[in-house]
Amino acid sequence: MKRKIKSVILDEDWNRPAYHYLSQAVVMLDINESFYLVKSAFTAYEKNKENDTFTLQFVALIAVNYLNCCYHQNAEKKYAQVAIEFLKTLPVDPVIGFYRIIGTYYESVFSNNTKIRDMIIEILKRIDYYSMIRDTVEDIKINK
Repeated sequence: MKRKIKSVILDEDWNRPAYHYLSQAVVMLDINESFYLVKSAFTAYEKNKENDTFTLQFVALIAVNYLNCCYHQNAEKKYAQVAIEFLKTLPVDPVIGFYRIIGTYYESVFSNNTKIRDMIIEILKRIDYYSMIRDTVEDIKINK
């Protein structure tokens, strides 16, 4: 399965469908494989920035899903930092605002910034999106 995922993505030019595919497939790869593909996607996006709604959503979702993988695979902060910094370069657009918030959440987790982390947790609870990060919050509480 992993071989097929990589071959489909690597045989594609980076475009909206390839970004979409990686945004879904990144969760099935180990951190080293996903790091390479994610960096490739981010580099391709930076070279040919497309700001249409779907492309923005897919590249932001790549970053968020990859950050989730970094967390669950206990990756070093340097792996996560690639996605965190990439999210910060995306244009301010309501379509991806939620992804930027989740990116900030993961940044606070990897930086041990409990003030920001707890603030985002509270906001997500208030707007009924807590389920998006619940697995990471429960892990943090268990590991304390």
